[in-house]
Amino acid sequence: MIINEIKGGVRTSVVALGLLALLLPACQQENRALDETEYQTPTTTVPAPGREPITMTPDQPMTAMPGQQMAGTTENISSNPENFIGQTVTVRGDVKEIDTSSDTFLMDDDRFLTGEGILVINSSGEVFAIPNADEMRVQVTGEVRQFLLVDINTAYGLDLDPQLYSEYENQPAIVAESLALSPTPEQVSENPDLFYNRPIAIEGQFNELLAPNAFSFNNDEILVINADELEILPENEDLVVTGEVRPFDLAALQSEYNLNWDAELQQRMQDQYSNRLVLVADGIYPTP
Repeated sequence: MIINEIKGGVRTSVVALGLLALLLPACQQENRALDETEYQTPTTTVPAPGREPITMTPDQPMTAMPGQQMAGTTENISSNPENFIGQTVTVRGDVKEIDTSSDTFLMDDDRFLTGEGILVINSSGEVFAIPNADEMRVQVTGEVRQFLLVDINTAYGLDLDPQLYSEYENQPAIVAESLALSPTPEQVSENPDLFYNRPIAIEGQFNELLAPNAFSFNNDEILVINADELEILPENEDLVVTGEVRPFDLAALQSEYNLNWDAELQQRMQDQYSNRLVLVADGIYPTP
């Protein structure tokens, strides 16, 4: 804004003052409008190795802003398939229905009340057994594709019944290359035998960094061995840790993962975690 000044004096033109009085409220109103409509800059999460990054903002809307990628949830994929077809996503959710062949299951998320679900096709080549399916969440990583029964059967050597799968024709589906159980820490603690020697994904809170390669997780219920010293973002206390559960065996852990803990730390671990579970991590990333 230009305010006319007369050289050699301090007099300001009356016209300029009038314009200033008119324009200031308009500027303030415009700034308020911008404040009401702007959204936070999208941030990219740090995914586990082999996973695509997911760009998202807090309070993710149902439809993405221009240049912003929607969060991969069963609800968003079912409702907005055009945003995900051809993309690799990692999704956690509940098992809604399971096929007796274990080749497919229907997955949804009880946090949303839409009743939407998405078909998951197991292309890993391994049987994916789901204990207590009514109560167990799972995590899958794979490509979102339009479900065409003939193409799916041919591409993956399956024999899916056309009568059973007719309702999913042309609907989005996830062709999962990686599947893992996603129990709560409490489920793992109560029934550890269900999860030994199986890949799992646990969502919980980061508690304390005990060493560069170890931290406590979810109220100290689980000791996480971060042998590869994967990055942990300090501003993200809520994490998903993927890996394998095993009993606490200090000598075996020291030997297998070259932890190099000194005597004091070894004693602390022995005292604090000898009756707890250990999760050997292969991926650590913030909760989407």
